[in-house]
Amino acid sequence: MCLKAREPWPMPKETAEIGAKVLKRGSVYKLVGDEIFNQFRETDFLDLYSPEGKPAISPVILSFVTIFQFIEKYPDRQAAEAMRMRIDWKYALHLPLDYLGFDFSVLSEFRDRMIEHEAEQRVFVQMVKLFQAKGLIKERGKQRTDSIAMLTKVRNLSRLELVVETLRLAVGAILEAVPEWGEALIPPSWDGCYGERFVMQRYSESDWKQYETEVGPDGAWLLARLAGEGAPAVVQNLPEVQVLKTVWAQQFQECEGQITYQKLDHYDGHTQIQTPHDPEARYSKKRYQEWVGGKVQVTETDDEGYPHLITDIVGTSSARTDYEELNEIQSRLEERQCLPQEHYVDSGYMSGPNLHKSHQRGVDLIGPLAPVVTPQDRIPEGITWEQFDIDVEQGKATCPAGCSVKPKKQDKELIRFKFPKNVCLACPMRARCCTGVGGRTIGVSRYFPELKTARSRQKTKAFKEDYHKHRSGVEGSLSAMVRGNGLRVGRYIGQQKRYLQAVFTGCGVNLSRTANWQAGKRPQERKKCRKRSLFVQTVR
Repeated sequence: MCLKAREPWPMPKETAEIGAKVLKRGSVYKLVGDEIFNQFRETDFLDLYSPEGKPAISPVILSFVTIFQFIEKYPDRQAAEAMRMRIDWKYALHLPLDYLGFDFSVLSEFRDRMIEHEAEQRVFVQMVKLFQAKGLIKERGKQRTDSIAMLTKVRNLSRLELVVETLRLAVGAILEAVPEWGEALIPPSWDGCYGERFVMQRYSESDWKQYETEVGPDGAWLLARLAGEGAPAVVQNLPEVQVLKTVWAQQFQECEGQITYQKLDHYDGHTQIQTPHDPEARYSKKRYQEWVGGKVQVTETDDEGYPHLITDIVGTSSARTDYEELNEIQSRLEERQCLPQEHYVDSGYMSGPNLHKSHQRGVDLIGPLAPVVTPQDRIPEGITWEQFDIDVEQGKATCPAGCSVKPKKQDKELIRFKFPKNVCLACPMRARCCTGVGGRTIGVSRYFPELKTARSRQKTKAFKEDYHKHRSGVEGSLSAMVRGNGLRVGRYIGQQKRYLQAVFTGCGVNLSRTANWQAGKRPQERKKCRKRSLFVQTVR
């Protein structure tokens, strides 16, 4: 499809008249129609389309319809119907009242086009720049970051369901891609075993045992035939076949000519496939919460006198930790020229490298560091590492008894100090200091000065009050996105599509918050709950 770029078109007279009567201040669609829509240009999307072909529907219209459907939690069919019927949508997009819309499949094609050209962030970044120009984002202000789990759309599978479904999908893909060759290869009995979706509750325990003993050898037999001579090249590149290879390598092993299950003692969350229906979804656990899917990293402003707007939102793999994401988050904020002066995060983002890199960017990273627990912490009046005088720059550590040593071993991240065994054996403090048979050993990060300063600050009352004031609200913000925009469960299959959903949801949230702000609505302050007495006195 080709795109003949046009300049922003004016609001039709009849649409403007009706919209002015029915749309109130605080409406997202009034905000878009009056202030936002004309700021977007079709020329910004030319690289997504071919220079020749069938004329495409305006990508600006499709971008805002995608945002609107995430605001309203509409599926594609309902969004296309709303585009045809709703006056507020036509007002927002400067369309005549008799505009008939488009087929719902256009929305899916547009999302695929955005993903193919890695343009998921394009609309969001431009919208953030608009809010900056309007003075709604404070320069070098306060921002806070947190993550939320996004579950995959498909159900969780047991191990048996995983392998049977993987084989079933591979067989179906082969029969569809090369019917004649596939029918000659696949045994007729497999139609009864792998012809329908496998759900354990539909089968008896004896059926489970039969599947457990047969599915492994069946899959290995099929993989051997696919790798042999005479197999069409097209089947090797089928996504379902690639998933079959990976799952069998992860779940089975060959032992003395027999295909047996592997012991999953060491789980690899980065590569372990959880379901063939969404091969990119990963298992993750955070404290009491377990899920299969991905994560969404959200960063929003938190300055007094300004709306709480999202400055960065991205979908990631759930196997990636929060502290791994922080550097990339700040890099994107720096590119958009909306880097904060104070950045509030939880302990999952705090680390020595992140403190150091934030300091280099002129950002004060504020958050509690996880406690360091050593055997000495469990000894009455034990001498912990905090009682040692450690100078990383000079390469020197001094114990409370006055013994000083140089680093014994250094690597990229860790500096290790080892005190002489004979000195520690003669020390009167040994019972409180050493738990082994040798001398005391202390390992510290290369970013020890930054970590020490941060640990000292987080113990102060001022830090606790400031952190609670600015950090606590992000939980409510994420909860509102879950309840109001359906961010908890991914609409689509695949990590990139979940990423696109998160970004366009962020656009919708920003539009809603800006419209409410202009209508005079302000973010609610968190109220302190009154402490209730455990004993209630009854007056008669």
